[in-house]
Amino acid sequence: MQQVAEHLGFKPDRAGFIHSPFKEERTASCKLYKHSFYDFATNTGGDLIKFTALVLGVNNWKASQYLIQAFSLLISLSGGTDRKGEIERRQREQQRREERKQEFKAALLDEIDRLKRWTDIYRAALEKRLYEPFSDTWSHCINELQKAEYKLDILCAADQGAYRRMKPDMAAGLSSDRPQWLLDTLAILAKDGTFQATQSELREIQAQKNFELSRLPGKDRICNITW
Repeated sequence: MQQVAEHLGFKPDRAGFIHSPFKEERTASCKLYKHSFYDFATNTGGDLIKFTALVLGVNNWKASQYLIQAFSLLISLSGGTDRKGEIERRQREQQRREERKQEFKAALLDEIDRLKRWTDIYRAALEKRLYEPFSDTWSHCINELQKAEYKLDILCAADQGAYRRMKPDMAAGLSSDRPQWLLDTLAILAKDGTFQATQSELREIQAQKNFELSRLPGKDRICNITW
């Protein structure tokens, strides 16, 4: 239950309470249990599927589909004879997604380390006055230092003006800036030749970005993107 709530943008306190998803309040009154919840502010309770359905504004069936996609669960909702094949397909898809995520993370960390090394080199050259001020080499160091610092601000999500929320605030209907950060980061990695996202992956992230920008409290906010 807590994993589902956190995925939907809520932050439980140490006692397992979150602010009510269904009304404004100052004191958190919605209690999360292992597999269920109870909102004392509205006398509403149920399991994690009902919680997801109420928060997203959809029925239990769509909520179940959302959770299966969001958490890559090895569950089939078809109930037919193709259940085994569907689960195997989902397993392969999940494994491939995890491999791509690990490749992305490794490329991101390597690029951050590389840029940090170069910023140290350029900064040291300027501070030690190794080159004549305003010479071509001095100007090159200035330009490259600025480029490296700009890229690091993006890769490390340090630009709070551009990336305020890396997770959505579902209760307030506030979108996440993570999809835009992913697109900006992937553009840098592709340009520097360290990681190339597929067109399918880029379309998924763009779809997630469009979905995030459409977030409104109390509206249908379901999305199956999991990148």
